Amino acid sequence: MAEYNDNFLDADEFIDCVSRGGEVEFIFDNKKYSITHGESEIYVMEAYNEMSEKVYANPIAALSYPIGDKTIGDILEDMKITFRSL
Repeated sequence: MAEYNDNFLDADEFIDCVSRGGEVEFIFDNKKYSITHGESEIYVMEAYNEMSEKVYANPIAALSYPIGDKTIGDILEDMKITFRSL
């Protein structure tokens, strides 16, 4: 089993990373997700599921992305980060 050592410790660390342009790929509940950037927006989606894509104005808003009955903010310590820039 792979080790994941890039996990976020808290919301502040997530906000800092994403606000500086960091992009993230993670696994939660056996599904892959990505957080990427446009010119001035943040895109969050489940991998290979374009219908799941949501667009946010900032990292704080991106914390509200729904995953099942939770949000990214709820699962920060439980997601398994597979890629994290910055």
